[in-house]
Amino acid sequence: MAEGNRRPAFLLGALLVMSPWLLVQGWILVGAPTPDHTSMPACPDPTGNCASLSPEGNVRMDGTYATVVNANVSEVWAAWEAWQADEGLTSVTESTGDHGERFGHSVAITPFWRFPDDVVVEFTPIDANRTELHLYSSSRLGQNDIGVNPDRLAGLHAALIAVQA
Repeated sequence: MAEGNRRPAFLLGALLVMSPWLLVQGWILVGAPTPDHTSMPACPDPTGNCASLSPEGNVRMDGTYATVVNANVSEVWAAWEAWQADEGLTSVTESTGDHGERFGHSVAITPFWRFPDDVVVEFTPIDANRTELHLYSSSRLGQNDIGVNPDRLAGLHAALIAVQA
């Protein structure tokens, strides 16, 4: 085969190998736009791709999790920011309420296929040294997250609880 014919054949082969990935990326771009979370969302019932933790109850979270941290809301927010940076999340929305409550929405992107998952937090000050936690993680696409969202929230919860004095 002539040298000039190898390059187009190689490019065509590479394109054919990458085409499933490229098609999935197009599907994600069209089928999974970033939601406008401005308040704490709720997991649908039943769900296989969402998890949440709050004083009202937990969804798909095995074990016992404290929903009050013995730390002020600023310390809890700093722990959230550090955790999301460590995990490579991209911040979408951050806000502070009239009574000091903090709200955040970030996006986690899965490796290789690059599926977007939404992580939403709300921290409400109970008093100067205690903060109530509301945590949510959900995959935008699919019916089953193979445990990724509960595991993600368990890791986030551990990071937030670690700020207690």
